[in-house]
Amino acid sequence: MSSAELRYPRQTLWADYLRAAAGVLLCGAPLLLLDVNRWLAGLLLAGFLLFALFLARTALRHHTRYVLGPDTLCADGPAGTLVEWARLDRLKLSYFSTKRDRSDGWMQLSIGSTGGRMVKVDSSLDGFHDIVERAARAAEAGGVGLSEATRANLRSMGISVAGQEELA
Repeated sequence: MSSAELRYPRQTLWADYLRAAAGVLLCGAPLLLLDVNRWLAGLLLAGFLLFALFLARTALRHHTRYVLGPDTLCADGPAGTLVEWARLDRLKLSYFSTKRDRSDGWMQLSIGSTGGRMVKVDSSLDGFHDIVERAARAAEAGGVGLSEATRANLRSMGISVAGQEELA
């Protein structure tokens, strides 16, 4: 297996940059241009900080590339880290619904290997399914325990992990 370089799609990143900039502007401008009472200022400041963090996270995603190799997943960027498949000890696959009927949403994979920091990627990342498949195989080989929610989310992606089947 050769290495694959994966990134978040530019269209997704630019949409996030636009959302973050709009939020920073809409929350920050009244603080600078208007005389607002302290309660409203507190709410606007909280919104400003939240959107500023979202902007920073988007920039971090923009400047991070993921290299999926046969032995590792490398997050190469400002907050880079390395997950060694042979030492994988944490795997969590979460689903976040955007609709009440759970018909739309996104998935987030959190993985880590012994002694390393967690890597979190979401389903908008190009090659997300490949990373999840590789992580599931590594978890199976290493005997990593998976939560019921993670197993259900893996099944919904068409990925089965031996020894982690749902008990009937």
